[in-house]
Amino acid sequence: MVPELADKCQVIQQAVRTQQLKLSFVSTGLTPADLVWNRALTDEPGNGVGDQHLYLLAKPFGRIMNGGTAAAEDTCSAEEILRAADAFDYLELADLAELTRRLVDGDFSNGREQRRNRAFFGLSISLNRAFERRYALAPQDFDPPTVPAGSAAGHGPDDAQPLPREAPTCTGTAIVHELDNTCTLGAACAHITRGFIEHDHAVLHHSPDCPLCPSGSDWAR
Repeated sequence: MVPELADKCQVIQQAVRTQQLKLSFVSTGLTPADLVWNRALTDEPGNGVGDQHLYLLAKPFGRIMNGGTAAAEDTCSAEEILRAADAFDYLELADLAELTRRLVDGDFSNGREQRRNRAFFGLSISLNRAFERRYALAPQDFDPPTVPAGSAAGHGPDDAQPLPREAPTCTGTAIVHELDNTCTLGAACAHITRGFIEHDHAVLHHSPDCPLCPSGSDWAR
C-alpha cells in the first residue's frame, strides 16, 4: 500500500474507534474513568502505572468493604495489603494508605477492628473522586479506555467493589470521627445525614477532647 494512503487509513480507523467509544459512553452512561476502573477489576487491567495501582488495590479494598479490616489481614498477604496502601498513596489518599499499612499483623482486639472499620469506611467515600482527579490529571498513566466485548463494564474478580456511580457528591471535605462524619461545608452538606455519601476529600479527625471521638485522638490506630 502507498505510504500516504496507509497513513490516511490509520487516521480514519482511529477516528472510527474514537467515535464508537463516544457512542458507547452515551449509550451506557459510563465515562472513560468508569471504563478504566472497571477494567482494573478484570484479569486484563491494563499496563499503565495507574492501571496497575488500581488492580493491586482491588482485592484488599473489596475484602475490607465486604468483610471489614480484619478480613483483609486474614485473606490477603502482607505484600498485597502493602501494595494496596501504595495505590492509596498514588491516589493521594494518605490517611487510607496509613490505615491500610497498619493492617499487616495488626492487633484487632479491644474494639480496634470496629474503629478501623469505621475509619476505613468513612475515608473510602472520597476514593471515587480521588481516582477521577488522578485520571484527569495524568491520563497517560492509564491505557486508553475500551468497552469490553458484549458488556459496558468489566467483571470484578473476587469481591472487588465498583465505583458507586449513583451516589451524589459533596464538594466539601468529610471529617471522619469515631462516631460520625461531619463536613467542612456544615449545614450546606445536604447529604451528610444520609450516611456514606461521596465527598471530594475525606480526612481522619485527630484532635483531642472531641465528643465524637470518645477513644481519643488516636482512635483509628
